[in-house]
Amino acid sequence: MDKIVTFIILLVVALLLIPGCIAEEQVSANEPKIVSVIETVAVNDSVASNNTIVTDYTADENVTSLNVTVNKTILVELPENPTTGYTWNITLTNGLELLNDTYIPDKTAEGMVGVGGIHEWIIKTIATGDQSFNGIYKQAWEPVTGNESTYTLNLLVE
Repeated sequence: MDKIVTFIILLVVALLLIPGCIAEEQVSANEPKIVSVIETVAVNDSVASNNTIVTDYTADENVTSLNVTVNKTILVELPENPTTGYTWNITLTNGLELLNDTYIPDKTAEGMVGVGGIHEWIIKTIATGDQSFNGIYKQAWEPVTGNESTYTLNLLVE
């Protein structure tokens, strides 16, 4: 009798635990993953001698505004998965200049497909005033519906 009770208890526990172990993580398109926010040490020249662009600030979807001065560079990082057709379409106001636009796929095992990554833009403040970096995350062939993920970085450039 004890063996039957033990078996039933183990069976019930297994039935309760297995779905959580095999379920896939569900991430909504409106909830991009978090990318760390860091502020780096300002460098006098935004382009180093080895042609590497050095940024003064880094922003992600958790940062919505920055106060900066003219001639500063800002790295904006947003998660992206172009294998699904979803990409960021960005626009900048006239007081910002796009220096670099790069997609970096996540490191994966060989043969993995459909894996996302991080899209990085390096922008430079070239004029004072209210400036903004705006992005909309959608498939290029789809019309804008208003339900897309968006990101806006407002910059007060002094």
